[in-house]
Amino acid sequence: MTFRLPEKLIIDSSVLIKALVPPKRRKQDGIYRTQKQLHTTALKIFEDVVRKKISMSIPSVVLIEVGAVVSRLTNNETDAEEAVDKVRLHASPILYDHDLLELTISTAIKTKASGFDNLILSCAISTGSAIITDDSRLHEIAIEYGLKSYLLRELQ
Repeated sequence: MTFRLPEKLIIDSSVLIKALVPPKRRKQDGIYRTQKQLHTTALKIFEDVVRKKISMSIPSVVLIEVGAVVSRLTNNETDAEEAVDKVRLHASPILYDHDLLELTISTAIKTKASGFDNLILSCAISTGSAIITDDSRLHEIAIEYGLKSYLLRELQ
């Protein structure tokens, strides 16, 4: 990787899904090349988590999102279960809704963002971690809120 990420990250499901599911597009065009590059970058980040170069924290809802989206993209329940297991195995800590409830309510009132985004933001606040996402709106909100955030597509 030509960029240096912090050692403590909240990794959004958008990055995890890109890491764990290669692009399915058949046409080898510009869209495919962009998707392939995002996959490669996200996979390198996840490999750094596996190698313990990066500590990955997540709110528990990320496991649900990864399972649902991987199942939808692959149409394979086993692939989805394996993806969830990989994320669960390497995430430390996994923060549950009840651990983040009051902070997330407070954050939501201030940011007016979606519930999922507020859980990611609250997890970052709670753990003192930076965020990595491929969701430009979440990235913008995190920056506006004073958090350190990286947008996957800008790491190319």
